[in-house]
Amino acid sequence: MALSREEIAARYGGALFGYAQDTNSLVAVHADLQELAQAVSANPQILNVFSDPIFNSIEKKKSLSVIEQGLTAEVQNFLNFLLDYNRFNDLLDIIDRFNDLYDEANKITSGTATTAVKLDDAQLTALSRSYAQKYGLKDVRLENQVDKDILGGVILQIGDRLIDGSVKNKLKKIRVQLINKD
Repeated sequence: MALSREEIAARYGGALFGYAQDTNSLVAVHADLQELAQAVSANPQILNVFSDPIFNSIEKKKSLSVIEQGLTAEVQNFLNFLLDYNRFNDLLDIIDRFNDLYDEANKITSGTATTAVKLDDAQLTALSRSYAQKYGLKDVRLENQVDKDILGGVILQIGDRLIDGSVKNKLKKIRVQLINKD
């Protein structure tokens, strides 16, 4: 039975994460994987070269040795492993899973701050720090979305937690209170 992309990503990403922990190279492996993900995202045809059955394994190994230059031994070994087991097409999913495990282990999370007007970098950073401090996190990466319908305030969506501090929500609560008084 064939594994789904999610199962492959979970297995291989988890294995690489455990391997990096065991070799005390977690930070270096994470940095290499971010660089690799950027390169592959910018040039997606790279994955096709390593997955194409037209190219023989010797040609693929030569091409991979060029890409591997400057990467940690752990990442080099892992890339060769993916090549040997014909899993190179799953590389970005595997990196995503590794990143999830890395963020979880380092108390880093991501989310969205929805506001009526665009926040500048200083405001977004202050909001991130405040949330991280309140919930005992090391870092919170926030993306800003603009929705003029909320009128003002901020709606934070981080993981499964929603904090609605929008003016629209506050007005709705006041309206409900006024209706219930009568």
